[in-house]
Order: sequence, then structure tokens, then C-alpha cells
Amino acid sequence: MVRQTLMMLLLLLALPAQAAQAVFAGGSFWVMERLFAEQPGVQATETGWMNSGSRHLRRQVVRVEYDPQTLSYGELLTLYWAAVDAVDGEGQFCDRGTEFSPALYVQGALQQKWAQQSRARLALADNREIRVRILPEGTFEPASARHQQYYQQHPLLYAGYRRMCGYPAGEGFTLQALAGGLLVATEQ
Repeated sequence: MVRQTLMMLLLLLALPAQAAQAVFAGGSFWVMERLFAEQPGVQATETGWMNSGSRHLRRQVVRVEYDPQTLSYGELLTLYWAAVDAVDGEGQFCDRGTEFSPALYVQGALQQKWAQQSRARLALADNREIRVRILPEGTFEPASARHQQYYQQHPLLYAGYRRMCGYPAGEGFTLQALAGGLLVATEQ
């Protein structure tokens, strides 16, 4: 019996860790996807729209699949807060309207807690009202193939759009560059 239990434990340890998901809205889904896509620990990104009831309408989002053994939800939040204008609830940079308004779509109580705590820390640090909504995850509708990995498919168009629209350049949006900041969290 002990041998069988030991064998089961070894088999469980050999299984790959299950990826976690997070959903972020922060203006253009092209910009949000680029922010997360090449971070160590991110396994996949997908652009699309989140529908979460008629009251909140639909927003452009990026769905991030990540390895929680390598990258925590708290670290993803750190990247997010560095890239968005958290006091602008009406859109981001030149992209205006509900479709481009910032929101964190949480999956479960743990993500809810992390999102609320990080937003509260940012509000205290900036001494301003943070206008990023925290909402339960709704129905995800993937964008067409032409919107996936847009920054790779059309690098010159993407760079021009980002610059003309006023989005931050993003070169400094790595966890190493943001290390030591107020919002870095390493455990989920």
C-alpha cells in the first residue's frame, strides 16, 4: 500500500503544472497583448472582447495563460499597473469609450483579493482615485486572426499606432525593470 501511494505521488509530481489564466482590459488589446506576450512564464496570449452583462458592456481584453510556478498573478498586476493610466476610466490614451476602458476581470476569490489590494496600494501611493474596475470574468469572445499577435504581424503599423496614440513605449515594462516597485508580488 505504501509503495502504491509513493508511486501515485511520483506520478502526480511528474505531471506538468496546470497553467493559470488572467484577463486584462487596458485600452487597445494589441497593446495589452504585447505587454504580456513575451514575459517569462507567459505561455500564451489571446486578444478578444469580454462581455460581462449589459451594464458593463464589452471591452477589448487580452487573455493571458501563464505558469504560476514561474510568474504570479501579482507580477502580472505589476506589469498591468505600470502600463495603464489608472485614473482614466473613460478609455486609454487616444482610445476612448467603454470598449477601451480599463478593467481587471477576475477568476475567483484569490484574484479578486489580489486585484483589490493592488488597486488600493496604488491609490494610496498616488493619492488619487483609481478608475480601473474589478469585475467578474464574463464571456470571452476571441478576436479574429488578424488581431492576434498584431505587433508581430505588422510591426511598423503597430509601432506607429502606439506612438501616435500616446501609449507608453513599453521597453521598461519587464519585471526586472519594475523590481523594487510598490506593487511587485511574487507569490500567488
